Amino acid sequence: MGPLRVVIGYALAAISAGAIVWGAAAAEPVPRFPQPPPQAQTLQTEPEGPPISESMIPPEITTKVTVSDPSDADLSHAPQGRIDVGRRQAKLTIVHTLSVDARQSSLLGGIRSHPDFPQQLAKETNELFGPTAVVTGEELASTRRSPPETTTADGVTKLAYSLVMLRQTGTGEPLTVKFQVPTRRPYLVDHRKISLESKEWVVVRTGGFVPDKETKEGIEVTINPNDIEITLAHRSHSFVDAAQNSDVSWSAALGVLTAIVLIVFLMRALGSDWWYRMLNRELAVGAGLCAAVAAIAIPLQQAEREASDAAAQALHSSAIVGYVALFVLLPAIALRHAVKLVPGPAPWNTTDLLVVTGSGMLIGVGMLTWSGIHQQLGMPTLLATATIAAAAAAGSAVAFGADLGDRAMVVRLALIAVGIALGTLALALWMRALMSGEAYPPDSTRLVLALAWSLIPIAGIAVATRQWSRVVVGMGFVAGLLVQGWPSEWLDTNSWTRQIENVQPVYPTLGAFPLDALYRGMLGLLLLSFILIVLRLRRLGDSPMALNSRPVQGTMMAALLVVYLTPREDALDVGVPLPSLAITSLIAWLGATWLITGPRLEFREPLNHSEHRDMIREALHQRLLFQAKQELYRLGRGKLGAGEMTLDDFDSRRRDLNQALGEESHRPETAFATSAACSPWHNGVTAFTLTLALTLPFAALFGWPSGTDLSVFVFDARGLLALPVFGFLFGYFYPLLRGTQPMTKALYLMTAATATEISAYVTALFEPDIGAIDKFQVIAIVVGQTALACIGLGLYWEWRMMHLAGEPWGRVRNVRSVRSLATPLIAVVIAAGTTAATTVAGKTVDRILRGDSITTGQVQNPQGP
Repeated sequence: MGPLRVVIGYALAAISAGAIVWGAAAAEPVPRFPQPPPQAQTLQTEPEGPPISESMIPPEITTKVTVSDPSDADLSHAPQGRIDVGRRQAKLTIVHTLSVDARQSSLLGGIRSHPDFPQQLAKETNELFGPTAVVTGEELASTRRSPPETTTADGVTKLAYSLVMLRQTGTGEPLTVKFQVPTRRPYLVDHRKISLESKEWVVVRTGGFVPDKETKEGIEVTINPNDIEITLAHRSHSFVDAAQNSDVSWSAALGVLTAIVLIVFLMRALGSDWWYRMLNRELAVGAGLCAAVAAIAIPLQQAEREASDAAAQALHSSAIVGYVALFVLLPAIALRHAVKLVPGPAPWNTTDLLVVTGSGMLIGVGMLTWSGIHQQLGMPTLLATATIAAAAAAGSAVAFGADLGDRAMVVRLALIAVGIALGTLALALWMRALMSGEAYPPDSTRLVLALAWSLIPIAGIAVATRQWSRVVVGMGFVAGLLVQGWPSEWLDTNSWTRQIENVQPVYPTLGAFPLDALYRGMLGLLLLSFILIVLRLRRLGDSPMALNSRPVQGTMMAALLVVYLTPREDALDVGVPLPSLAITSLIAWLGATWLITGPRLEFREPLNHSEHRDMIREALHQRLLFQAKQELYRLGRGKLGAGEMTLDDFDSRRRDLNQALGEESHRPETAFATSAACSPWHNGVTAFTLTLALTLPFAALFGWPSGTDLSVFVFDARGLLALPVFGFLFGYFYPLLRGTQPMTKALYLMTAATATEISAYVTALFEPDIGAIDKFQVIAIVVGQTALACIGLGLYWEWRMMHLAGEPWGRVRNVRSVRSLATPLIAVVIAAGTTAATTVAGKTVDRILRGDSITTGQVQNPQGP
């Protein structure tokens, strides 16, 4: 490389860097509020109306709303299954009145015609008076409308439209009524009168208007045709500044106990050999501290939103530490551990570098587009700066790479240099906007946090698989975006706007905290831990001989604890401090421990399918001899008494059977207690799949998981995996489970799973407002669902053992025997009974089964006429 080329390369690089620095220095802060154009047109407050003669009485529109507690007669219009005794019901009676001069024959003629009555009654009401919607709560019954009444007196015609709505809200949830403008154009009037009165509800919020009259029982307002909202709260409900904690917080104590148990099992799952390595101990200490700091920062961040300005500053600093720990320190620790532990060089090449550069350039172009739209840099200046920086960077790359002799390689270097230049310019402008304290791209911070968090799953899976993979890197970046809410909350029209000052972003909530970036990151960390646990079970589950090891059992217990770790709010209405957090995880742990640590017989595991087939056939042969011996004793008594058989014949047959049985006569049958020459992982996945198939129909009855974004959806879907994970435990640890037969083991499994599932609803079962019938329905549905899954799994496992041995299932379960058909018939009866109980279950039962104490932040659709 000649000296001149070196000088040119460095000079072009300096020009590119100088253009980037100059662009960042020349950038102007983007104001949070857009400046209105000088000739902006104001909103028309005086709508057009039909021409009215001065001698005519102008039309008037009045709306009167009465909110009251519904009577039993009112509630009779609602399906009884929808009425939830744990919520509050409200009746809204709305009367719209239009007063028109009786001489306006054309207008009155069109209204009096009532086309397509009563099908078009709702449309006609909305055209004249506008829709009235209740934006909170849920609909109890369809809106009931009375026929319109028309009266004429003193030259004025009045048309009255009345309707009744029944709504249901939470005990402390406000009731918000929205009055929308009429859909008819032009408007009949330039203003309308709205009055709202209630003896049971009090008006607590009026947005965008000042009432003409305010009394203890309601308000009146005269307003131009604009949408308005009025929020009410029930008089009997009082709100407290802070929840009063009891002296002994069982929920907190059980939460701490669950965390300790989970940590212990995670430590056992890793094994003693893992802890001997210094590198692993460094990872455990660093990751544990970062996770703890981030977890503590979540409630501090919530307290910051509710604190005063002085206290919020101190809490804000603490929350920032949590962000740094989760999105900076923890990814760095994980990546350092992976680089030192994963063997061999990474398989990256220039093509991969081009892909990464291209992706970064696309993100940079998005930032530059935002800068140009909002005049952070004028569009001509921005284009010139970007062009100079990119062209100079490409020229510098060509100057330094010309000696390579490969034209394609030089072109690649130039493209990479262009991407780096544009990305650096975009990053500089973003940092300038972020540091200015003014507006910056709303999605940019979450994008940076998502990319930083994605390094954690990339490093974790690389360590678990002991190799670097392009697929893992791509999936890690996608996982980071999904954890932070993309694409459901990103890249919409708001992505190109500017932030609004003094307005907190509205996040969906999960449990007691909003789903902000920090909370999402912790939930993603929990999900990643579960995935890594499953990968470890896959690696350890190659041989049944490993089932007795502490790492394998600890890994399974950790997976079970994570699945049943369901944070819940304390929604008890009784004074008993029952736990509503973590008890389900503890019961699952105790039940699983009881299952796999019980007394069991010593038996030999088959090494291949041939040995399994021989063992099953030998067991069937022994079972046949046992049945023959039982028949001999049952029939021999009658034949000996009737003289049809001599005592010598009886003794001879008995001796022959005992000789054929030999030493096996007093030994329990163990052929059906083995793993059937299959690996624990294979058995576990098979049992998991079948249990999931058996429980999915109940998801269709209870409702599929839903949510405002992916995080809420994944959390709501945790219930789909609860029983299937118990099924995985059944297959994975099948030789260790209590019992020697598939159905016996399945019944033991049902005992542990039923106790775990019912423990999730223990708080609801102690609520005094819930009737005994509803509680019985909850228990019946939970027990029925669990019994169906476990009995079905046991029957399938029995068939599978015979199928793997090449024997027909009828040899152990004869369809012509009532005793053999008892278990399948019981499963069918349980399925039918559970389905019937689920179908007739009311809203109270449905709320309990869905875990309504968890607030997922789902927005109810407005229910309007």
